[in-house]
Amino acid sequence: MPKPRHALTLSVGVLTVLVAAVTGGMSRGAFAQAPAARTPIKIGVLSPLSGPLAALARDVVDGARLYVDEVHGEMAGRKVELIVEDYEFKAAVALTKTKKLVERDQVHVVVGVILSAAVLAMKEYIHAHEVPFIVSGAAVAESITMEKPSPYVFRTSFSASQVPPPLGKFAYDKLKARTATVIAGDTVGTIELVMGFARAFEEAGGKVVQELYPPIGTTDFGPYIGKIRRDVGVVATLVPGADGIRFIKQYEEFGLKGKITVVDTAPGITDIAVLPAAGTSAVGMYATNAYVHTIKSPANEKFVRAFRAKTGRDPGGPGEYTYSALAAINQALGATGGNIEAKAKFLEALRRMDLEAPRGRIRFDRYQHVVQDVIITRIDKVGDQIVPVIVETVRGVDQFLGLSPEEYLKRPRLIALKGTFGK
Repeated sequence: MPKPRHALTLSVGVLTVLVAAVTGGMSRGAFAQAPAARTPIKIGVLSPLSGPLAALARDVVDGARLYVDEVHGEMAGRKVELIVEDYEFKAAVALTKTKKLVERDQVHVVVGVILSAAVLAMKEYIHAHEVPFIVSGAAVAESITMEKPSPYVFRTSFSASQVPPPLGKFAYDKLKARTATVIAGDTVGTIELVMGFARAFEEAGGKVVQELYPPIGTTDFGPYIGKIRRDVGVVATLVPGADGIRFIKQYEEFGLKGKITVVDTAPGITDIAVLPAAGTSAVGMYATNAYVHTIKSPANEKFVRAFRAKTGRDPGGPGEYTYSALAAINQALGATGGNIEAKAKFLEALRRMDLEAPRGRIRFDRYQHVVQDVIITRIDKVGDQIVPVIVETVRGVDQFLGLSPEEYLKRPRLIALKGTFGK
């Protein structure tokens, strides 16, 4: 028989009292945090720990671990778990490892990656599975945060459209170079970096007369160095990792050091992870960067001391970019009461990131790419160390170089410029 209406009313009333008793004394905000308190926040860290850029890759992992140590393993009252995966500097492996992190490990966010082709391989999957992803290694392809931007993809490192152009202008204005050769490892990101330099150098009034693209993993740069025109004013490079060490040492062996200045269009040869091995061969180079460990500020000096204490070495860019990525996650979690599962609110809070990072103030543009200072350095020997000495800082550079996004996107993409110079 159906219950009388008054019995049903009584049951609902009892239930209301029970719920009130269970939740008594809790604010709405505290109740919203309850699910978050039960499980850790899982952050996937993707880095090519085996492969030609292993020295840079370990900075990604150590930067993440340092930040987690500093917050005592918690963000917004929840434990933090880092899950590190080595993608072996292969785009296909990066996608496989991303799927593992998302589907098996059920990470809340992914950080890292040093390889533009890897990010491009991952981007569609990340977007389809709605996983927040912060590019915090050195994947520099401009299309990552320009062409069909995803609401789930952010960048705390830099792009080829952002860091090389100030160096192109510097080479023309300050180094008085009027002609240039560009040389880069033959992969998307490195090509875009020298193209970013080349376009800015020509816009300043110079002329790029030669392009050279050795394969990644080249051991003998002799054939390429032999082709460099001896009448150019500057050689602009992006030869990363162990390749860069071999290139600059062989460049000196060919007797070109001190005759034609070499500039690094992003931290390749001059990244602190490989600079000690490049040694005195790199002295006299100029470079452009978003971060160097020699920045003079209390925040950076504290970061460098902590990184040295943890690893026994100075931090390179990928270490700071990843440390800052975790700081951005923490800031967003603080704004959402630790509820990363409320994805829309978390993403909106992440977009509003505004931090005093070790490198200085950083924030995101509307395409979720970091706005930051760009630093020009000269490599010098100071005491018994080879270090980047800051010679110029350009404040608040964005990926569109001060143009509106609509105006910048009318220009040819950097990758399309390959092969168009020196004709």
